[in-house]
Amino acid sequence: MDFLTALDILLALSLIYLVFALVVTSLNESIAAALSSRARWLRRGIASLLSADPKKLDEAAADRVLDSPFVSFLGTPGCFKTFRPSYIPAWTLMQGVLSTVEGCRDDAFARVADIRALAEKLPARSPIRSVLIDLCARAGDDLDAFRGQLDAWFKAFEEQLTAWYRQKTQYVLLGLSLAVAVAMNVDTLDIVRQFSAEPKVLKAVVDQAGDAAKLDGVDAYLDSRARDEARKALDEAITAVEHADAAGRARALETAQEKRAALTKAQDELDQRVARLTDTLMAGGLRLGWKPGEFRQWATSPAKVESWNKLFGLLISAFALALGAPFWFNVLKSVASVRSVGPRQQDQPGTATTPGA
Repeated sequence: MDFLTALDILLALSLIYLVFALVVTSLNESIAAALSSRARWLRRGIASLLSADPKKLDEAAADRVLDSPFVSFLGTPGCFKTFRPSYIPAWTLMQGVLSTVEGCRDDAFARVADIRALAEKLPARSPIRSVLIDLCARAGDDLDAFRGQLDAWFKAFEEQLTAWYRQKTQYVLLGLSLAVAVAMNVDTLDIVRQFSAEPKVLKAVVDQAGDAAKLDGVDAYLDSRARDEARKALDEAITAVEHADAAGRARALETAQEKRAALTKAQDELDQRVARLTDTLMAGGLRLGWKPGEFRQWATSPAKVESWNKLFGLLISAFALALGAPFWFNVLKSVASVRSVGPRQQDQPGTATTPGA
């Protein structure tokens, strides 16, 4: 195998890993949406802020905050409260927390002194109580200064919450990558053997990879603009609800629900495009998936060398998919750039390769 042939195989593998990494991402987002994973981590974060014991989470107090009228409008009704908000602005969170304090009034957030008076009634030794009292002390009577400091603190809190969520998501992605690799029989060793035995299959995938490498990024390859715009529209609608007065809140809530439905539809269409990418990948003759009875034969013959090779090939693919679509798109562009320096000798008109060369 010459160097340029090896580059072609690496380029083709990069496209295959890219497509199936997108499948993994699509599955992960669907599962996360169904289970409201981000919302659950936000709930845990709020529970940690309200707990007087650093080793425990006050989830009952977090539920009271999320059910308060200042916060509940950000979510949607659902079974077992699975559609709670995934993101809450700092000011809205503070309002939700302090609204659970006895004696809170709707106009209690117009002065720093009133905010401090409510904060002092929060559970002793709870992190949110200490934070709010400290911010009130540093802001004095300046409500704008207090809000600015609150936003800065909340940004750091949200970044840590996102870090927790991403760390947990990595384990989920690895599990999904293994599931996709096994379900679709994405065996790296078998794919390489196909490319070596059938140059036409390799060329078909390389041509697709070359077209993909001309694009600017993963978003352009998948064309996720509609989904991204729908997500942005929903964020803007939620912000509009937050700032709406009593007369306009009902209409703002209705608009937010419409934007949420539009986002769900855009995500479904994106998932369909991911499925079409896998079909296109195999249109050139690439064989993926299990033949009838093949999976059972592999699973029931663990002692055979072929079974160990199959397991090794699937594990390589699983770890590759877990690296993510952006990683493999960058690899694809890099390899395509190196490959474009010159055509392979066997691709030049009038040249022939010697068998076995």
